[in-house]
Amino acid sequence: MARVRRTEASIDQLSAREYAQLAGLVEEFGRRLTGMLAEHPSFAAPETGPKPGDVDDERARRAAYLRRVRAGQAAQALLAEVAAGCAAEDAADAVWLGASLADLGESTGSSRQAARKRWPELGRIYRIRRWVSGHADDLVTVLRMVLDQAPDYTAPDGSAETLDRAVRALDAALAEALRRRDSGSVLDPETGRPARWRRLADAVDQHLRVVVELAGAATPEADTALAAARGVLAHHDAVVLAAEG
Repeated sequence: MARVRRTEASIDQLSAREYAQLAGLVEEFGRRLTGMLAEHPSFAAPETGPKPGDVDDERARRAAYLRRVRAGQAAQALLAEVAAGCAAEDAADAVWLGASLADLGESTGSSRQAARKRWPELGRIYRIRRWVSGHADDLVTVLRMVLDQAPDYTAPDGSAETLDRAVRALDAALAEALRRRDSGSVLDPETGRPARWRRLADAVDQHLRVVVELAGAATPEADTALAAARGVLAHHDAVVLAAEG
């Protein structure tokens, strides 16, 4: 494959040998992907008919390669789409690990504003991560308080089983968050992705929210626990609202 002019600074940092090795891997995969797409009925190329001077199987081979050209365009779009998705996922993970939008802008050779425009959801993640990490002990205390008072919650008619499931889900979410906290790493060993603050955020935003929406209080202690939970959720929602403003 002919070496093309390289304009990306990150690519320019590669040696010629490194570039050739990586380009060869991309070329091999790209040709495989193009071949797979070329076999799909959606990428059939228009029949061009016979051409002057056609010999042997030239017409059929020409049609096959025109089909590959068509499929190659789809392969290029697919690779770009997947690469963009991977970059967005990596950017979100970086923010869950404490990176700022300014850090992302610098790492991509652009600005904080450019990073925010490219990944608009990261401002929300940044603020939630900062809030959760800064209030982790208080959040765990409230979650435990809510779980301790679970026997004294009441549920609307027909919702007792739903409330029971929500309490069990909250208990499991808290246990998972605490396990991540005590694991010695912020990463999930199975996925390799950040888990500590995300798990605690989910325990609050998803599981605690459901319990609060369903539960009533049969005792003053239960009422105090639910009031504390509502305060946590109000604070969480204010953080999200500020990020979206």
